Amino acid sequence: MLKVMGLIQRRGDLPLDLFRLHWRTIHRGLALRIAEAGILKGYVQNHRIDVPVDRLNIVADGVPELWFESAESFTALRTAPAFREGAFHDEPNFMDIGDYRSQPLTEEVGTGAPRAECVGLLKAILFLRADEQGMSTDGAIRIAEQTAPDVSLAIKVAPYAAVQTSWWPDAATFNAAWAQQDRSFDGLIAEERPVFWPGETPPPADWRPIPQTRV
Repeated sequence: MLKVMGLIQRRGDLPLDLFRLHWRTIHRGLALRIAEAGILKGYVQNHRIDVPVDRLNIVADGVPELWFESAESFTALRTAPAFREGAFHDEPNFMDIGDYRSQPLTEEVGTGAPRAECVGLLKAILFLRADEQGMSTDGAIRIAEQTAPDVSLAIKVAPYAAVQTSWWPDAATFNAAWAQQDRSFDGLIAEERPVFWPGETPPPADWRPIPQTRV
């Protein structure tokens, strides 16, 4: 399968808490229409936590993790009725559609606790450029790495070569590991909210028609 992370910036006039509320309720329901149509094979939301971290360049207010059967399936999403009649028209209601970027990735290779057992832990997502190393992960509960595959997509793609994700038991342990670095990273600290994992049956789509506002 192809995995894609999105980098969502909230709409400029929307506070972070209202952005999070809209994404985890209305837009979640519309995204499940895409799963109901058999296009979306897994969906996890990562909501940015507004905590100060020195030398962390915040690149998104939210990062969806999306799984598709193939690059062709992902490309077909843009014209699928399940997307065009719902989520497409809802995007401007909570996100900056001009600044949305996608990061295609290989499936993650992880060590430590199973991912499903890490929900609720502090989560650090770092976007790495070519030849850039990730942070120290001393004390992390789980560590995962993913790289950008050699695939061409007709979308705005983020300029990263890899993603390092780590899950932490508490802020103190994360801060101790973070203090071992003396350089900046692109990324965010997030709360992970799984909607459904690949291989699971998705929840029912809580969907309502969205008035068409975009061409």
